Amino acid sequence: MRCGESTVPETLAVHLNRDRLHAIEAPDSFETADSFVVEIENHGEAAHAHLRLDDGLAEIASLPTGNHYVRTGTVERVPISVRDPGPLTGTLTVATAYGSETHDIEVAVEPAAGKQAVEIDESLIEGSNSTTTRSSGTASTTTSASGTSRSTSSSPPSTTARSGTGRSSGIETPGLLAGTALVILVGIGLLFLDGPAMFVGTIAVLGGLVVAGYLLLY
Repeated sequence: MRCGESTVPETLAVHLNRDRLHAIEAPDSFETADSFVVEIENHGEAAHAHLRLDDGLAEIASLPTGNHYVRTGTVERVPISVRDPGPLTGTLTVATAYGSETHDIEVAVEPAAGKQAVEIDESLIEGSNSTTTRSSGTASTTTSASGTSRSTSSSPPSTTARSGTGRSSGIETPGLLAGTALVILVGIGLLFLDGPAMFVGTIAVLGGLVVAGYLLLY
């Protein structure tokens, strides 16, 4: 197990006139590690509340104003700014009825105050990592299968192209054979003549036979 720290915002609750007129209810001590808020709730008649920091606490903390008018049934929030994490202990005094009622609160400013240890189960972290790994493997397999499918589907067009080429050659071959046959016939006719005509006829016959043989074989 590992522990982490989380800072909980600090609020100092003060109640006025809850049990009797001018009564002040607040804790006797308060710990904080940072700035905090004094929350004054008035349960009775409207009243003036005065907040005062002693000299020690005033060295590292301050409040916007000391006097606060709190109406009946309302809550006044007074922020107290802490400039230094301490450690230091001082006194915050709450007074009502023009100082006739007071309550002193010992305020301890400690660097570790208000921090709570939060336990984190390491098995949860390990389980999260395992899930991420399995998800990545599944994505890779899916991508590979998709690539194979695309490769297979791209094969038929090349077969079609070859088939088209074969048909084109088949259409031209009969015409070439007919022309070759005509040349051979002319050559045979020239063989019956004397002189150069006989020589030309011989060449024509031989050439025609060669061309015809090539066309028939290929």
